[in-house]
Amino acid sequence: MQLRFYDDTYEELVANYCLSARKLRYVREPKIVVALAKKDPNRHAILVVENEQLVAFFTLYQANGGSSYSNNKNNLLLQDFSTDYRHLRNGYAKQAVHLLPSFIRKHFSTVDQLTIIVNEDKLYTDSLRRQAGFKTVENSLPTIYGSQVFIQIPI
Repeated sequence: MQLRFYDDTYEELVANYCLSARKLRYVREPKIVVALAKKDPNRHAILVVENEQLVAFFTLYQANGGSSYSNNKNNLLLQDFSTDYRHLRNGYAKQAVHLLPSFIRKHFSTVDQLTIIVNEDKLYTDSLRRQAGFKTVENSLPTIYGSQVFIQIPI
């Protein structure tokens, strides 16, 4: 499995990515995120590729100077994390999270913290957090999509 930055050679894979209606309540479709990333140099669309198939997708956002999610100016935000529903329950999300620290060290040399923002099922989030050994951080932001969970990972 590999993490790759989006470029236009992946346009068809992104166009064919499938999310359930339930998941679309919590994350943006990859094609929307790609359009945003093309306009914002701090937003990076990341593809999780296994055997040349797009199995999962997320955004890395450089909130230079800090954000409402962290006061660390060297923090990177992970957003819009999803798995193509045809590839659910194969462990791709967990594998992608385990690949993140080395990917970030390689491509974002000044980043020393990753914050994952999850607007979803707390049971799934807690399971992923425990298995990966990451720390859940309390937040005081108003909820937009229901329960938000922040997971911080030192890089």
